[in-house]
Amino acid sequence: MKLPKISFNWLMRQREHPTVGVDIGSHSIKMVEFAGSGGQRVVRKVGRARLPQDSIVDGNIRDVVAISEALKTLVDNLQPRVKRATVSIAGYSVIAKRISVPYEDEKEIETNLLEEAENHVPFEVEDLYLDFHVIGPATDRGQGTEIFLAAAKREVVDTFANIIQEAGLLPSVVDVDGYALVNSFEDAHPEEEGMVVLIDIGAQKTSLNVVKMGQSLFSRDMSFGGSLITESIQEATGMSLLEAERIKIEGTDDPGLQREVGEICVEICTLWAQEVAQALDFFKGSVAAENEVPSKIYMSGGSSLFKGLDRIFARETGLDVARHNPLADRNLDGSIEKEYIDLLGPQFAIASGLALRTA
Repeated sequence: MKLPKISFNWLMRQREHPTVGVDIGSHSIKMVEFAGSGGQRVVRKVGRARLPQDSIVDGNIRDVVAISEALKTLVDNLQPRVKRATVSIAGYSVIAKRISVPYEDEKEIETNLLEEAENHVPFEVEDLYLDFHVIGPATDRGQGTEIFLAAAKREVVDTFANIIQEAGLLPSVVDVDGYALVNSFEDAHPEEEGMVVLIDIGAQKTSLNVVKMGQSLFSRDMSFGGSLITESIQEATGMSLLEAERIKIEGTDDPGLQREVGEICVEICTLWAQEVAQALDFFKGSVAAENEVPSKIYMSGGSSLFKGLDRIFARETGLDVARHNPLADRNLDGSIEKEYIDLLGPQFAIASGLALRTA
């Protein structure tokens, strides 16, 4: 099997073959397929499949069989026309960072990438897939080039590629969650010219990316998500995880229990917002140009849908907050209900960014 490259999703290496976006999260698998391009782009297929608990923990796959079966069922149900797939990874298994190298020619950078990576990644480079994207001339030295370096563990990439293949798809590109999010946003909001913060909150992890004019200036993966609320409800009430998950999403007719659950949600979501505020303070103090600050936060991901979460984030960060639904203004295939997209669209932010890739 020809293994896919680890790559950056804002680097639109346009070739002739579209791909279907497959976002394998710790709670569910999301899939998006587009037809056409630009303003004529149509959402042809969209759907998700729930994963058994602990199939993926901290970005590490624990149950390959369960994930393979869930993805195969999703593929069988959606029947995408495109068979080439783009998948993404995040967490401790992947590193994407901005570095300077003492070379100006792209071929020379590629030749010496292994040696340069040894100075910037905490893994044995022989165990990694590497890729890079040229940003421009280095600004901190008289010569050389600034690049984005991507490095991912071979065993993780190979496992994801095998899962994709087992489902009847062709693994073509491996991307990084945070940059798939950038791609999704830039395509859905081409009019946005200022600096914004993209936050995708999943079940176990959150991707944060500060973006300006399609350029990722700062990114960070954070280890919080909706499962923390579920577990806290379980601990406080003694109910099962399944029941705690249901009440978290649907609520309850018991006023006392609903009040207790609401207090748990507010407390945890406030901690999330404070952690994001600290990350943005670090960005403003260490990375951002003088007097240059983000103007707005766009939230996505399944756990971004909690009622009132936008107000909590606005209060703690001092920024305006909106939800990023990459499918909201798309033309939809006749089989897709607009109500489904309006309700769940933010869950497909990363999958939609992946589906924009070509291979």
